Amino acid sequence: MKLKFSTKEKKCRLCFSKKIEKILDLGNQPLANNLVKEKNIKQKKFPLKIFFCKVCKAVQLSETVNPNILFKKYFWTTSTSSTAKKFSIKFYKEIIDLKNNEKPLVVEIASNDGTFLVPFQNKGYEVIGVDPAKNISKIANKKKIPTINSFFDLKTSNIIKNNYRKADIIFARNVIAHVKNIHELIKASSNLISKNGIFAVEFHYAKKILDDLQYDSIYHEHLYYYSIKSLNNLFKKHSFKLFDAFESPISGGALVLIFSKEIKKKTKRLQKLEKVEMNSKVNTLNKWKKFSKEVQDHSNKFKKEIERMNNKYGKIVAYGASARSSTILNYARLGNNQLEFIADKNPLKNNLFTPGTKIKIVNSKRFLQKLRNYKIILLLAWNFKDEILKDLKKNRFKGKVILPLPKKITTKSL
Repeated sequence: MKLKFSTKEKKCRLCFSKKIEKILDLGNQPLANNLVKEKNIKQKKFPLKIFFCKVCKAVQLSETVNPNILFKKYFWTTSTSSTAKKFSIKFYKEIIDLKNNEKPLVVEIASNDGTFLVPFQNKGYEVIGVDPAKNISKIANKKKIPTINSFFDLKTSNIIKNNYRKADIIFARNVIAHVKNIHELIKASSNLISKNGIFAVEFHYAKKILDDLQYDSIYHEHLYYYSIKSLNNLFKKHSFKLFDAFESPISGGALVLIFSKEIKKKTKRLQKLEKVEMNSKVNTLNKWKKFSKEVQDHSNKFKKEIERMNNKYGKIVAYGASARSSTILNYARLGNNQLEFIADKNPLKNNLFTPGTKIKIVNSKRFLQKLRNYKIILLLAWNFKDEILKDLKKNRFKGKVILPLPKKITTKSL
């Protein structure tokens, strides 16, 4: 049977309405995590467009790429980021305070290398991870974090329920944006969760995307760009009740919403977040149309600024070969003619080339040892700027750093 690469969506994936309207077109782009071993390998490109559902207010991609192509091999490991590792402790404390069973069973959907399960495991709680990437699941299991290599669906939830028991805590971090058949994932969670269990869902917050002009977060893995309202509308369909929320530093600004099957009183912090969202008009078409115009203006300015730097310094170097960098570089049509290389601390990416732009990725440790050779660095992983700037200062970098986002392009001297 011939593998179908992608499907064009003609209706909302969440409420199935056909009342949708295109917001932004970022052109045809390669898959953001499709790093290649050789520069001249041809890569398939897919339309990168988002639309707004006028019924449930959800923002989503117009094209769905086959998940087997996207997720069977993965290059991001959560433990790469010191920000993520630090937040995993705070996340654990927030969740365990809400669910203080003596011995809860904790299940993470799309658990990656198990970084966020470690704090639970260290306190003696039973944990299970589920992740579709074979290479990443192997890493987690080697670290003694029990991980099932699979997509999370009804079948997988039954395997866990039958071999262990119902889960007291389920969490899904930065994954609900990735799943076309999101209804199946929520049904599977409903099947697995205990009567008084909680389901914590982290997602890159649409309000932060709008406020900070984070269009680099739009790529083929991210099918949805949720607000509190649009996500709550979805979960209500499966009898989940939203009762709490807290902020996350991940992805340049995320939220964690807490659901249960029981009716619970909404916390004050959730009520405050909902009020701010309503007042900022996150769930309106006009707000997203304004965003689209600002994105086009920003990309033009970004291209001109890099070309100005090239005229002054020649090819410049960059830091952070993230999936986000793929969108911003491909949309601005910047590549190996403008950037000499991109340094990255993830060893899985070393000596590979970026999709579409064909820029070599080099080992960040070696790069940091030669910092004095460079006068300017483009910080593509700007959402991790605090930890990266700390590394640059520690290694005595004395040049300039270009931050493409949030909101506008800025240059910082170190």
